Amino acid sequence: MAKKKQKHLIKLNNAVREIFDGMPFDEGVSTLPDDELTELVLIVDLALPSLERDSMIRGLRRLWSEGEFHQRKNIISYLSAKRGRSRKSTALHSGAQLDKVEEILALLAKYPHTDDEERAILEQFIDARPGKITPKKIVNALHYRRLKIHTTLLETKLDVVFTSAGEMEFHHSFHFALPEHDFAKTLVVRSAPLDGLAEENDTIIEKLSEQKQSLIDAKQKRIDSFVSVLFSRPHPYLKHKQIDAHLRRLPVEGDCYHNPIEYDLCEAIVRGIDERFFLINGSEQFVVEQHQTIELQGHAVPYRLSVAYGKPLFYAMIWRGDALPIAEDLMAVNQKTLEHFDLALKEIHHEASLLTMGLDIDDAIVWKHILQFLEPQLASSGNLKIKGKTLRRILYHFTEYLQPLREKKKREELLAKTIRDFKQLFPLARELQRKIIFHAGPTNSGKTYAAMEHLRAAQTGYYLAPLRLLALEGYESLREHGVHASLITGEEEILDEESSHISSTIEMLNFEAEVDCCVIDEIQMIADRDRGWAWANALIGAPAKTLILTGSVDAVKAVSELAAYLGEELEVIYFERKNPLEVMTAPLPLKKIPPMSAVVAFSRKEVLAFRQRLSAHHRVSVIYGNLSPEVRREEARKFREGESDILVSTDAIAMGLNLPIRTLLFARDNKFDGLRRRELRSTEVLQIAGRAGRYGMHEKGMIGALDASTLKTIAVKFDAPLPDLELPFSVMASLHHVMLIGEILETDDLLYILTFFADNMEFDGPFVAANIESMLEIAAIVGEYTLDLRSRYHLATAPVSINSPYIESVFRRYLKHLEKDEAVPHIPPRDLPPHAHTNEELLNAEDRVKEVSLYLWLSFRFPEHFPDTEAAITARIRLNRFIETSLAKGDFVKRCRRCSKILDFSYRFSICESCYAKGKRGTPRRYGKRRSDRH
Repeated sequence: MAKKKQKHLIKLNNAVREIFDGMPFDEGVSTLPDDELTELVLIVDLALPSLERDSMIRGLRRLWSEGEFHQRKNIISYLSAKRGRSRKSTALHSGAQLDKVEEILALLAKYPHTDDEERAILEQFIDARPGKITPKKIVNALHYRRLKIHTTLLETKLDVVFTSAGEMEFHHSFHFALPEHDFAKTLVVRSAPLDGLAEENDTIIEKLSEQKQSLIDAKQKRIDSFVSVLFSRPHPYLKHKQIDAHLRRLPVEGDCYHNPIEYDLCEAIVRGIDERFFLINGSEQFVVEQHQTIELQGHAVPYRLSVAYGKPLFYAMIWRGDALPIAEDLMAVNQKTLEHFDLALKEIHHEASLLTMGLDIDDAIVWKHILQFLEPQLASSGNLKIKGKTLRRILYHFTEYLQPLREKKKREELLAKTIRDFKQLFPLARELQRKIIFHAGPTNSGKTYAAMEHLRAAQTGYYLAPLRLLALEGYESLREHGVHASLITGEEEILDEESSHISSTIEMLNFEAEVDCCVIDEIQMIADRDRGWAWANALIGAPAKTLILTGSVDAVKAVSELAAYLGEELEVIYFERKNPLEVMTAPLPLKKIPPMSAVVAFSRKEVLAFRQRLSAHHRVSVIYGNLSPEVRREEARKFREGESDILVSTDAIAMGLNLPIRTLLFARDNKFDGLRRRELRSTEVLQIAGRAGRYGMHEKGMIGALDASTLKTIAVKFDAPLPDLELPFSVMASLHHVMLIGEILETDDLLYILTFFADNMEFDGPFVAANIESMLEIAAIVGEYTLDLRSRYHLATAPVSINSPYIESVFRRYLKHLEKDEAVPHIPPRDLPPHAHTNEELLNAEDRVKEVSLYLWLSFRFPEHFPDTEAAITARIRLNRFIETSLAKGDFVKRCRRCSKILDFSYRFSICESCYAKGKRGTPRRYGKRRSDRH
């Protein structure tokens, strides 16, 4: 049906083009004379406000474009008949036409009319369909013809034009009296719609003439008022020449206050208010823009503000000299814009935050993803409106970003369940149904000797020591009793192909090699903040049929609970000290110290200070943690064999060193443990005090202090009952565990794996993740280099002292070689002097020994990359001899950095009091510099 209708419309369009000689209807209708236009309007019954030509043409065009098929057909019929009548004059005399004439005349006879009017009406309706010829249409046509003739007469007499809306319009020359000169300007005057134009009497002309003059007077008055106000004061925007030029260019139909002002001048006025304002010229309005920025999570995002003004209003404000409210309007727009933007931004952030539920996502990450897509849209649009499309895009891509994190979260939850039961991560130990024997007792009670006898009798075994020095002594003891043994520590291996026993530091335990007996020495170390995990891991996972623990009685309760958790048999054998210890009743000052005495201090500085003071009257050996095991062993040998009669040591002698100490004196009752300074604990006092009174050499051991206050504290701690060690204990992931975690989490980021283990592991047993702060620090350094996960793990467990800038720089040099898969050469120390003269020289030598130890430690894990082991061992021997010689020399002193005056080692500062005082009396600048030297 639609196709058929479309076909008819095409035929009508073709027909109308034939009528108008190829022109479409919209063009052809404008060629029709007024009378034909009038007839056509009446025939199609088109309602118009007036029968003005322009009005009729517009109405007929609208009817043609919007009209139905039958309306277009009526128009075609009329135009065809009209054009046919001009070619065929006899058509009026046909029968059909005669009948229609009689009908029109009959209707017209009811109203008075002239012959001219009759001819006009007949001509207008002759071609209309019979149904369209009605009395009403005849009357309307007659009335319209008379009105048209009447208004034309009025227009001629008054020299005006009446519009289709009934307005009187005419041109008149008006006077512009400017201060410096006058000029005349012809302008259009238009009245409001007038009533009574159809009246035909003598007064209408007079009445309209009066109205015309009234309009002229009123407009002249407005012009005079406009000019008067304009020049009553200096104009804020326009100069006199500009005013004159613009008034002369006033459009004929224009109003003074709406007189257009050229764009360049308007722009200059706007920029004069604020240089940041930009004027944009539109067709009907001006737009003022200002560039702004908004801070979004540390990002400066630009945007544009704009406010629009209709040109008539804008011109009027300028002509009146009003203050343009641009700044206020832009501020209001900005406030509303920011409010709406803030709400939209909060909505986006809320929607994005909901997507992170259940994930530990930092809010900065959420904002980063929002801005990643929001900033380009804001930059391209230049406004702070967030499109719905942008919102959907942000949420879609953020969801895509979160998807792998959700999967990772699921893997983490799976991992937590997998290794929660920590004991099951040591399957070989669980299969053996081990028996645990605990030798509990104080020092010098024979508990370790009994454990070693049991170990020597076993066909295969492990001895796990807390220190490399003790591992070496255990190895030598096994060899002395004819047991084939190997030594494995972090930095050396002495392998016997026929060995049935291994003596090692506890961290080097192999959880995959089954033995008959394993001795774990100093089990109370399981509570140590930094290394306790090694004892816990060994106790849980050592693959031995019989597990012998040695340690103090304060560990019995905790070991019992751990054995119950493991479901393994525990036998506790208590040992008593073989000779007594006695606390002195009075302090013993340094100058009265007898031979075979030991002074225990708690820092390297104090040890060297006491050595300096005692060396004047005694042969002194020193032991502190920064010394290599070889030097410590040599210093202990000197004291044991009588080459020195006084030992000054830190609490490094508390474990494993059997020394002929008769009197042990505490230099102080407190220590700095790496976190804070605190009083010594009872366990520490007993462990250190136990080194006095070696069985077989002394009937008893004497315990004292250098001052009364320290002695009082030591006496209380010595007699106090030992508090039981408290669960939980720390455990740490082994290489096997790290590889398992990495596989489940699908990552080889060691730092992430270790952090995950430390932060997220919750165990079914009495365990917590170990404190591995130092390991994490090393892992962070290792993570800067491209290495596989296994290598990074070994490197993170290396003996690297992060507190030493020199050792850290050496370690980084090693890492660079490993990353490039290059061999790492060992760089030996330069020629050493006979001995150290300063504390700095001694400390540097100690660091060089650590460097060698690190090289040797790495050589066992990366033998192809650290081949210069013999050169490293040779260097260590040289450095140890240098340190031993330096410690033996009495002229080893601490000197003032400025005047080289000898200082006591306990002196806090690097310059003497005299140099400090000189600095204070100097200029403020020098005073400030020297004051900083004190630190």
